[in-house]
Amino acid sequence: MSSLITCSNGHLNPATSRFCYRCGVSLPRPNAEVSASSLAAGTHLRDRYIIRHPLGQGGFSRTYLAEDTGRFNEWVAIKELTPATEETYILQKAEELFQREATILHKLSSPQIPRFWEFFRDGQRLFLVQDYIEGKTYQALLEERIASGQGFSEAEIIELFQQLLPVLSYLHSLGVIHRDISPDNIICRASDGLPVLIDLGGVTKITLEMATTAGSSEQPASSSNTRLGKIGYAPDEQLRLGIAAPHSDLYALAVTGLVLMSGKQPQELINLETREWNWQQYLTLSPFLTSLLNRMLANQPVERFQSVDDVLHQLNS
Repeated sequence: MSSLITCSNGHLNPATSRFCYRCGVSLPRPNAEVSASSLAAGTHLRDRYIIRHPLGQGGFSRTYLAEDTGRFNEWVAIKELTPATEETYILQKAEELFQREATILHKLSSPQIPRFWEFFRDGQRLFLVQDYIEGKTYQALLEERIASGQGFSEAEIIELFQQLLPVLSYLHSLGVIHRDISPDNIICRASDGLPVLIDLGGVTKITLEMATTAGSSEQPASSSNTRLGKIGYAPDEQLRLGIAAPHSDLYALAVTGLVLMSGKQPQELINLETREWNWQQYLTLSPFLTSLLNRMLANQPVERFQSVDDVLHQLNS
């Protein structure tokens, strides 16, 4: 096996890297097998999109960088939805639900959220098309900092919060909870340095789970009780019970800030048995930010900030 791997933008990286050191995109795992059903470079979709490179793969989807010949050859990110089944009824149900969710995504309009363009079907394959955001994820930026023995500063995290909280306020005003905020779902946009929130709300995963349970003896899940989120970032009630609210996103944002400042994984910053946070062993922060984070991270949801505006008020005052 080669000791170097190439990212989707053509940059060479050590085979042990998880993200490109130059542009921050996810790198394929050295030991992962390429799916035989992955779209090859040069594949045309809808006589409009030309697949150029894979960008990443998850349990429910594969993402590609593509050229949109219908919009002046602009770059777009195309997500192929990959249900863990080929049963016709389930695929039809998934398409129906995705069209419903696509209507919601299409209405979102924020300069710090990738624009959703369309949902379409090609044979048995389902696709979502969104803006491609050029830049590095905060996970990639953190790995660069760690390599040089540094983390993010308190001032940088306060600025990150001030830049992201209005985006969350906008989403929450529409009834959309992100559910999966973490350093790898925030991109520092190359053009202006602003943080861009990606992978909104796990809509694709929720919809696939709903489609998979449709027609079975199980009660179909709904967006209010589907379990979603990363262990360590999502609060306990979200992971165990699927309960998500604005304060759930604030909890995950606080964990993200601690990870970026400390360089530690969430599991290293909390006692998993007692659910007590011990991040102050690794960080010394101002009383103001300490108090803010502790309230965002309260074990009981009722003790947390209940809205983004409450946190913004604290930050701006």
